[in-house]
Amino acid sequence: MKRLRYKYKLLLSFTAIFAAFAAIMVLFEMHYERTLRLGDFRSQMSTYVDMAHREIAAEGGRLRPATFTRFQAAMPRDVRFTILTRGGKVVYESGSEQAARMDNHLHRPEVNDALRIPEGSYDVRLSSTYHRDYFYYARVAGPYIIRVARPYEGNVRGLLRPTNVFLLFVLLVLPIALVVLIYVSDGFGRAVVRLREFADQAAHGQINYSAIDFPHSELGDIGRRIMSLYRQIEEKGQEARTDRERLIRHFRYFEGGIAIFDKNKEKVYANPRFVQYVNSILPSPTGNIDTIWQAEAFQAAREFAELNAGTQASDDEVPVMRYNIHSGGANYAVQVVVYSETGFEMTIYDVTRAEKNRILKQQMSNNITHELRTPVSSIRGYIETILECDGLSDERKRYFLERAYNQVIRLSELIRDVAIINKVEEAPETLHKENVSPHDIMAEVVEEFQQKIADNSITVENNIAPDITVYGNYSLVYSIFRNLVENAVRYAGRGVRICAECYNSDDDFCFFNFYDTGKGCPEEHLPRLFERFYRAEEGRTRDTGGSGLGLSIVRNAVAFHKGNISVRNRVGGGLQFLFSLQRRALE
Repeated sequence: MKRLRYKYKLLLSFTAIFAAFAAIMVLFEMHYERTLRLGDFRSQMSTYVDMAHREIAAEGGRLRPATFTRFQAAMPRDVRFTILTRGGKVVYESGSEQAARMDNHLHRPEVNDALRIPEGSYDVRLSSTYHRDYFYYARVAGPYIIRVARPYEGNVRGLLRPTNVFLLFVLLVLPIALVVLIYVSDGFGRAVVRLREFADQAAHGQINYSAIDFPHSELGDIGRRIMSLYRQIEEKGQEARTDRERLIRHFRYFEGGIAIFDKNKEKVYANPRFVQYVNSILPSPTGNIDTIWQAEAFQAAREFAELNAGTQASDDEVPVMRYNIHSGGANYAVQVVVYSETGFEMTIYDVTRAEKNRILKQQMSNNITHELRTPVSSIRGYIETILECDGLSDERKRYFLERAYNQVIRLSELIRDVAIINKVEEAPETLHKENVSPHDIMAEVVEEFQQKIADNSITVENNIAPDITVYGNYSLVYSIFRNLVENAVRYAGRGVRICAECYNSDDDFCFFNFYDTGKGCPEEHLPRLFERFYRAEEGRTRDTGGSGLGLSIVRNAVAFHKGNISVRNRVGGGLQFLFSLQRRALE
């Protein structure tokens, strides 16, 4: 049902109040006027009683009918006189000669009350003798009770009825008052309606400032002032939201990991790189960043934050702490900045990356030359043997050709892997992105290596939920899981278990845990596993084949998807890779 506008509510309220007040005044005036008229009429009736009492007194208290007949002739014709004893016995009734036979009148209200009320009493009722309504007035006069009665009709009713002058006055004033109320309520109501429109629009965040016009009144001035202040607050709020979005975007692409905590050490914000670094440092990956305070690696940060909580310091002298954490063959620089009573900020940097890049550049040329020389030299040797040894049997020639073919395959894989790395690093914008399912890709990889997995009695667990999707290049995501599975099949050992899972996700990233239960890798080699052509066990690695670029491709593919990757020896045995992939297109 449509709500009544405030202006009309106000007008109806004012009208109702005025009408009620006018009705009360009219009723009061009518009652007051009737009381005055009744008092005048009683005074007139009391005068008749006084005249009768004087006549009785003039006769020495004797009741002579002739006296009353003469006296009554001077009174209005419709006036009746009744003389009663104090006991209520009728001793005289004008116009009747049967007074002695009348019943006792003591039970009559006006008679009974006259004995108690010196100024007399009255009553209006139906006369049992004349069968008409009479106005009775009785008063004690000496030894008697004198009662005067007049028919309650005609002149008497009109005499006692109040006039309607005041009512007519009110009815004439009411339209004028309504016009004034309409004018007043219109101005007041328009201001209130505009305030309500402003509040409704503000609640929906869609304020049309130019369309809201407050009237020129005190309430209108207040409305305009409120709207002006709200507009200023809205503009400041928009500026704050814009600055916050810029800050969040800056944090998202921040070179290091950054997190903001409140004074109770509960996370307010943490960028994906911080989540990745924390899970690289903690013994077990977690999706709840607040659990870091139970880890020994972050005990110094916790104690520093607690010690400086509530510290009052200037912006130039805020409490700052820096220390390093070594975990999984990597070094992390941690910085804690306490913001007085509001909380603190923690940043984490992987300080080993710069050194890794320097070493990688130094070794790159030698590694490429070395890796290319090996298959080329082998192919050359096999072909020269076939060409120069005329007496070789067909079986021996086939043997050398197969060995040369294997080296060609190895050389092709090397060229392919180098091409993948170069394309990711030099022309990432040419790679198509779409929503892909890591669960399905992992299943395809397992199917590709099914024979080798069976030959080594390896169990593979694909614990990635089928509904998990990441936004990226299908071939690169496939390369990530393919190289990780291939690395585990080659080096983890026989009878091991390989597991892939997505242990956490947010609006922007999915976090994956890939591990095997094999023999792991010596700690001193972990920091260099993602380097190109790096081999932890040189001799056995060459025997088992591979280009030496598999994990480097994994690292570059993860970086292409805005993620991070780390490796460590798993508690309980085996090698564990923790990495993140973007879940949606980042702004």
